[in-house]
Amino acid sequence: MTTQPRLIEYSEWSDWEPKEYLSEYYATVMPDERYAMEFLVESLRGVPEADCALDFGAGPTVHHAFPLVTKAKEVHLAEFLPGNRDEIESWLRHDPDSHNWLSFAQETLKVEGNPHPTVIEALERERATRECVTRVVAADAGETDPLGPSMRGYYPLVTSHYCAEGATNDKATWRRYMRNIAGLVRAEGTLILSACGAADYYCIGERRFPCAGVNGHDLLDSLAENGFGDVTLRIRQVPDHSEQGYGSVLFACAVKRA
Repeated sequence: MTTQPRLIEYSEWSDWEPKEYLSEYYATVMPDERYAMEFLVESLRGVPEADCALDFGAGPTVHHAFPLVTKAKEVHLAEFLPGNRDEIESWLRHDPDSHNWLSFAQETLKVEGNPHPTVIEALERERATRECVTRVVAADAGETDPLGPSMRGYYPLVTSHYCAEGATNDKATWRRYMRNIAGLVRAEGTLILSACGAADYYCIGERRFPCAGVNGHDLLDSLAENGFGDVTLRIRQVPDHSEQGYGSVLFACAVKRA
């Protein structure tokens, strides 16, 4: 008996609702994000201070910039969907209906070594982040130069969380996205990544969005192909997220060879 492959009906990007996504995934600090923040903070401890850092594919989120402000004088956030960029700008302006990231600021401080961060301390990290984020820019990982030719090899520090693998269900396309994102990293610069592991989709409510089904070997191969070494790879199981389409998360930190 032949088993037919499962057909998944994916939603269009025009169906993407930033506030619904934020409500489902970022109302509290869930395990996958706690692991992501731990890996990001630990990785940054070994990274030299940078004039400018980039978080590529930020979505409607700002929290991955919270640790970056300890290393970079300036942070740029790049995102494809206009609605997501609007959410970021809303938070930067202190709009009353913008998403509340305070618990994530507190979690960042905890991971950095402050066991009992106060609200005042978390608000200060938010203030520092608003001051440090100087650009929110449109970016397309499908372009050879996602931010234009002048930005190729520009950044000494690039982070990208749940971006390349969460924008396609095709591994060849994922590899192209990874190559284009990697092209933004300066020689001897650092790339820090988070990805959903071995997932075909992730859910927002009843809608499903594509995932490329990548695993740790895929991530290591991609980094090697794009000229990175000194790779640290970490895989965490997150069974609580299985109903949303993924049961593990992948993290990698790598340095681009000169």
